[in-house]
Amino acid sequence: MLRMLRIRDLAIIEELELTLEPGLNVITGETGAGKSILLQALDVVLGGRADADLVRTGADEAVVEAVFTDIPAPVRALLAESGLGEGEELLLRRVVSSAGRTRAYVNSGLGSLSVLRDIVPHVIRAYGQDEHQALRRVESHRELLDGAGGLGNTLAEMRERHARMNAAREAADAARRAQEARQSQLGSLVEESNELNQANLKRGEDEHLTAERTRLMHAERLAGIVGEAEQAVYGDDEAASALLGRAIAKLKEAERFDRGIEPMRRLLEGSLAELEEVGANLGRHLRTLAPDAERLETIEQRLALIARLTRKYGKTLDELVQRRDEVAAELAASGAIDGDLGALEAAAETARRAAAEWAGRLSVERRRVARDLTRTLLSELQALALQGAIFSVQFAEGERPIGADGRDEVEFYISTNPGEEPRPLARVASGGELSRIMLALKSLAPRGEETASLLFDEVDAGIGGSVAEVIGRKLRNLGRARQVLCITHLPLIAACADHHIAVVKRQQDGRTVSCARPLSNTERVAELARMLGGTARTPEVREHAEQLLRQVASRGAAQI
Repeated sequence: MLRMLRIRDLAIIEELELTLEPGLNVITGETGAGKSILLQALDVVLGGRADADLVRTGADEAVVEAVFTDIPAPVRALLAESGLGEGEELLLRRVVSSAGRTRAYVNSGLGSLSVLRDIVPHVIRAYGQDEHQALRRVESHRELLDGAGGLGNTLAEMRERHARMNAAREAADAARRAQEARQSQLGSLVEESNELNQANLKRGEDEHLTAERTRLMHAERLAGIVGEAEQAVYGDDEAASALLGRAIAKLKEAERFDRGIEPMRRLLEGSLAELEEVGANLGRHLRTLAPDAERLETIEQRLALIARLTRKYGKTLDELVQRRDEVAAELAASGAIDGDLGALEAAAETARRAAAEWAGRLSVERRRVARDLTRTLLSELQALALQGAIFSVQFAEGERPIGADGRDEVEFYISTNPGEEPRPLARVASGGELSRIMLALKSLAPRGEETASLLFDEVDAGIGGSVAEVIGRKLRNLGRARQVLCITHLPLIAACADHHIAVVKRQQDGRTVSCARPLSNTERVAELARMLGGTARTPEVREHAEQLLRQVASRGAAQI
């Protein structure tokens, strides 16, 4: 229950502290007095949008505090889980700076807007003055049905399963697109692999072939040069090896007279052996230097192939060899991708079945709620002066895709005239009927939400006379079980209040100030007279106001 609302420096409110009581609290005041600012302040402290222009001119910040009592169990659990304290009261505080920064407090701790928004549905339910117009939107009927049936947890599970289904489907679709892209690339990969494998490239091959081509292209000249070198080293009588052999023979003869010559002779013998080896090698190499046009043609073709491949793929020979191995690995991995796709498609199908199963369960629950709602709402509508009304909930025929809210399409049908067939509520209900139907729907609190206060902002829009009288009785009856806050312009509704609060606007020190306070019995008569007669505060109008209050007091909540 909302016990107290404190506001400082918000819009035209300088300082306000408002105590609220159990039962029906009615808030009245002239147009523009500041009733909407009270609602805006309450919206801010409950986590709504808070703009810097809400801060009163000249103030550094605006502060709104709300104190709740009779804290429901879900809120207690949430506070304990968040480390935001325990107790008999819940204090929510929101600070809005003139620079646009905001801070939120829950009890004595710094809270977050997400925590506030988790708390709010359990402590207060607010229905704006245009709320009943939601009934004109067929898409809202399913939401209203779910709310009346308390299907929040079932709906939350549906949304989680739908999200998992979408995520699994997207993963499978992404893998499928990757496979399709892979398939489109696979042909070129196979072609590339075949071409590189057929080329049988080897690292450094181009360098070796280039060297061999150079030798073959100059084979005749090279053979002449090598032949001359071989002759000079080993081939004729004046070759270096022959001269060196004769020198060794002379030194051997000299050794007979001088033993010190032996080391030099041995060195020359080693040199002779090396010269002879060089000569033999030159001879063998010379025999390989014969021109070979066929081999040269083969080398030219091989080098041309390497050049074409390096140009085509923009890589060096060594990089082409590496690319060949990479392509082979990619082709081998394509089978693994197919396996991953199969697993993802299976997971997507499992998630779809889980979502479909829950959508079916949600449909069954909705139809149960629809049956109960049809019965209970008729009773509520009769109490709101819609005797003989016929109400039904229609479900669209045929299978529908699974959405975040299941697969049901729901529409309310109604007949408010005996003998007439029910027709779509969105098209046939009048403004006053919409107000009463919405009030009836909202008064059917789901199990576990009975402790939340109800706030109605001008639920009397579009109605008057006897209908306003009925709504006043209904609101007063609602106030017996839970706190009800109602902003109204109709004296017939205001007269039913257990507690009456007036909002007034006045000039103070050259500035406009809005304030609100509970009214005494005498003040209530004056306020009802204002609502009844406007500026005409005649004795007759005052007597009418007193009569309304006497009727409520004498007849109680059952009737005015």
